[in-house]
Amino acid sequence: MAKRIQWLDIVKGVAILGVVLQHTFQRLMTYYNLDDDIVLNFLNKLIVSCNMELFFVVSGIIFFLQRQRYQDNPKQFVKTRFIDLIIPYLILGPTIWFGKFMLSNFVKNQVSINDLYDMFITPIAFMWFIYILFFVEVIALFIDRLMKSRFFIPLIGLLLISFTTQFYDFGNPADIYHRVPYYLFWYYLGGILVLFKDLVSCLGRSKVTLVLGLLWIGSYTFGFFVGWGVFSMIRGLFGVAFWLSLYRDKELIGAVNKSLHYLGKRTMYIYILNPLIINGIWQILKKLDMGGHLFVTMLLFIGGVLLIACTIANVAPKIPPIEFIFSPRKYLIKKK
Repeated sequence: MAKRIQWLDIVKGVAILGVVLQHTFQRLMTYYNLDDDIVLNFLNKLIVSCNMELFFVVSGIIFFLQRQRYQDNPKQFVKTRFIDLIIPYLILGPTIWFGKFMLSNFVKNQVSINDLYDMFITPIAFMWFIYILFFVEVIALFIDRLMKSRFFIPLIGLLLISFTTQFYDFGNPADIYHRVPYYLFWYYLGGILVLFKDLVSCLGRSKVTLVLGLLWIGSYTFGFFVGWGVFSMIRGLFGVAFWLSLYRDKELIGAVNKSLHYLGKRTMYIYILNPLIINGIWQILKKLDMGGHLFVTMLLFIGGVLLIACTIANVAPKIPPIEFIFSPRKYLIKKK
């Protein structure tokens, strides 16, 4: 199990780097008025095309590797995940909303009191991930107990529901009614990879990795210029397969495994802090009149996020109030 968890941390390290790059490109386009820049748009949307899907696949793999333990004590699982995910959301969600509300003159996306009222239907800003993950995990536990080993029946149903929520325009695409069924499919896909290990065994070969990478970029490029439609799901499948294969390819990525593993163990800190750090760095650059160089700014964003977030992750255990925000389980569940 330890070995498996280690490789999952490596994949999470890849995914969290994608999140940092995504937020970096988005901020650069905003700060430098490059919303119409086709290169930055292409790179940003290429990263977005599968990085969050990859997170949910990895989370699904972790769940299904330990499914028997969760099935034996479902109430404890729900309680634990509520503490892990919902409590940080209840603390940080309103805090981020309040910060944006008070600093409305400095942020592009304005917030209103209605956003706070709707925080349980439409999650606040980038905190949506941990909020949606809770519901995905609880529903996955219920489906797994109900369907037992009949994996493909719910997977096909979830695929059809995901298509419906993605392609038909109803409601707010950022609300739980859209995001939960869509990401539940990817979470459950992680279970398929656990159950059918042969699907993963062919990954990790350089030729396979290269082909998957070309298929990912090719399907994404076609959708980018022609229109997404079915390609929004296909690009995600190829993208997830590519990154899972890349991590297993020791020739291509073996040299940076330790660094990715290090980042993967700190994904919660990096994910939550990276937009705040990027915004902070940009405000400092503007004050010092040093925001004129796009490439330098990009490096400062990426380097600053990784350095500051990892430093906070390392010192948090020594500061209980900070550690509680990111790891409330340690304080609310007593070890037997």
